[in-house]
Amino acid sequence: MSWRSSCVVVVIFLLPLLPFLVSPASVVKNLPGYNGVLPFNLEAGYIGVGEGEEVQIFHLFVESQRNPNIDPVLLWFVGGPGCSGLSPFFFENGPLRMVSNYSGDIPNLELNPYGWTQRLNMIFIDMPVGTGYSYSETQQGYYSSDTQFVEHSYTFLQKWFIDHPKFGSNPLYIGGGSYSGLVIAPLVQKLYEGYIARNKPLLNIEGYVIASPGADTYLDRNMKVLYAYQMGLIPEDLYESMKENCDGNFVNIDPENTKCVSDYEAYSEIVRYINPQQILEPLCATTPALRQGIIQLVQDGPEFLCRSYDHILVNTWANDENVRKALHIREGTKEEFFRCNKTLAYTMGKLNVIEYYRNLTNANIQALVYTSDLDMTVPHLSTQQWIKSFNMSLHDKWRAWFVDGQVAGFTEIYKMKEDHYLTYVSVKGAGHVAQTFKPKETYQMIDRWFSFSLI
Repeated sequence: MSWRSSCVVVVIFLLPLLPFLVSPASVVKNLPGYNGVLPFNLEAGYIGVGEGEEVQIFHLFVESQRNPNIDPVLLWFVGGPGCSGLSPFFFENGPLRMVSNYSGDIPNLELNPYGWTQRLNMIFIDMPVGTGYSYSETQQGYYSSDTQFVEHSYTFLQKWFIDHPKFGSNPLYIGGGSYSGLVIAPLVQKLYEGYIARNKPLLNIEGYVIASPGADTYLDRNMKVLYAYQMGLIPEDLYESMKENCDGNFVNIDPENTKCVSDYEAYSEIVRYINPQQILEPLCATTPALRQGIIQLVQDGPEFLCRSYDHILVNTWANDENVRKALHIREGTKEEFFRCNKTLAYTMGKLNVIEYYRNLTNANIQALVYTSDLDMTVPHLSTQQWIKSFNMSLHDKWRAWFVDGQVAGFTEIYKMKEDHYLTYVSVKGAGHVAQTFKPKETYQMIDRWFSFSLI
């Protein structure tokens, strides 16, 4: 018997004993709600991190539908913390989207014509532990923090690239929106330091993409007052009084400063019914009972539609038994899936990561930071302020950018180091975060940016 044939015999003997070595077990070809075979390559599975790999992180991986062998790999985080990767997978930049109106047991799925996986390899992740389908084998493992978020993400990437060696030379980018901006900065710095040190496996980090990013919690909250004034939500006399009486500090207000307290209460009363996610859209009920009642109202009269109600659909879909089987969800690990888990044992420690982003201006990486002009949750004013504080040289001055001949927003490009740049983009008419509200425009933006052409 030849060497080649003897190896075949050994492989045939081992496979039944070690089923976890068979990579096709994580391949997903069909998903409940989608008619037919998926027209893209999808994987679903877990990677163990932490001490003894007690924390099991669930993720989805979609190969680029263009040229996966050379296209960048983008790990995409969502805000929260505690919101599942299924949220951007269906409602932001993933390859599929949920159909609001459906009949049957679960929502229907359709292709997203503006999914970023048309030109990027993308990983959607349930991070931190306790989010989505991710779980811990011990109770202690469920206690997490910003620091552990970064450590677990770094380990996750190391193991993912070991499992996917064919993507080892692809450019790696880290991206996400909202709260994830607070963990992306230290994670990218850790990845870059590991790359410079030539740690194995070598993670080819080339940049980051952040949307309406949390970077300085105090600054974001403080800038809401100026934003409200500039958008015509509060009158000039109240704004000027707040500036004077509060001395520009609208967050840590001294309770003994009665004039400031009075002004802030007046401000809060005015904006309390404004939807901070998108100031021109209706403010929707958040309690389950009210949601159920208003959803019924929406079905009877479509004139009042809240896009956030679509998020409820993903809970229905993800808790379906057939969906769990299709995604290879391990039985007994998560009793119920929630799009956003509000009960995490999580410590928010890094409330200001501006210095991390400042340090990254000295690294050989590219950066894309984009915001939404109708977002009051993370006002574009605060993002612009911390970017300008870096005192980078201006490469391309403020100008409009266009989609289909119409202004889609505005952009400005700063030079960081050598041929590396920080591109700032505002998306006109978008809320928190932009791709949820302006999918076509943000797809054009990301496609141009990764093509190294002007946005």
